[in-house]
Amino acid sequence: MALALAQAGADVILWARTRATLQSVAQTIERLGHRAFVQPVDVTQGPQVRRAAVQALRRFGRLDILVNNAGVWGGDPLLKLPAAVWSNVLDTNLTAPFLVTQAIAPAMVRRRYGKIINVNSTSGILAHPDGAAYCASKAGLMHLTRVMAVELGPYGIRVNSIAPGLFRTDMTADVFADRAWIAKRKRQVPLRRFGEPQDLGGLAVFLASSASDYLTGQTIVVDGGASLT
Repeated sequence: MALALAQAGADVILWARTRATLQSVAQTIERLGHRAFVQPVDVTQGPQVRRAAVQALRRFGRLDILVNNAGVWGGDPLLKLPAAVWSNVLDTNLTAPFLVTQAIAPAMVRRRYGKIINVNSTSGILAHPDGAAYCASKAGLMHLTRVMAVELGPYGIRVNSIAPGLFRTDMTADVFADRAWIAKRKRQVPLRRFGEPQDLGGLAVFLASSASDYLTGQTIVVDGGASLT
């Protein structure tokens, strides 16, 4: 999504817990002719988030687009789910978008313009075994998106979410290691393939651009039709 937004003309601020994770993406963005600002941030920590937001605003003077994309799985059966795992999943998947939006949105309010994209999951709609924490966090984020849209809409800020299905990412590496299950599940996807990260780029650009100016509070499912079967 960061690369797609840069290709569409945006300067990009990159957040993650480790600088090394972001540096190669920043170099690619700079080769495209745009600025990239790398900030190591743990988005579950409010003070870190607020400091980084202040630094980013000083560097760029304005923030037009926010993508809340941090997420963890933490799957365990409901009756064996440790409270610490529950808290970590909720902190990362639900509280972090709240903290980051609370830190960034005031700058958008002052300019009376902004686009916020929350990266959700079809798990916010569907119920999965071992998914108590993850599904609850994503369902909460889906509704938080609606509340944000209602509250921030009068200030010209649009808030929408993207709900990917099963995508090939670092977080799903263990799932894709089960080749028998993957082969069976692929046959159930109408488009007969799983999502790749680049499948979200175009939608992110659409939601960040003026093309989506009359769209807010919505969750768009991107899963190759898997949730239809």
